[in-house]
Amino acid sequence: MLNFIIFLLSTIGATLIITQSYIFKHLREKILKKNNFFGKLLHCSQCCGFWMGMIIKTLLLIYCHQFVLISLIIIVLYGFIGSFVSYLIYLLIRPLMDKYD
Repeated sequence: MLNFIIFLLSTIGATLIITQSYIFKHLREKILKKNNFFGKLLHCSQCCGFWMGMIIKTLLLIYCHQFVLISLIIIVLYGFIGSFVSYLIYLLIRPLMDKYD
């Protein structure tokens, strides 16, 4: 059950980072200029979520079978979870910030 929760939260977090974040903005725009198809994939949460789901599941399978780089993999997965949870909390408190600012 824990692996499924990690899978869901990591996939959502990674997808949000790739499709919405400032970190990847330059890369998204650069790829869109070079290749319209791949550029659109990086802007689409559904498309990117599909690919990130497969990548995250692969990382979890590697983690569960105790291959090399376990620490790095789990750190990245938890980074994605942190991104998702932080963004979710931001969306929840944003109306309050707008109301009182």
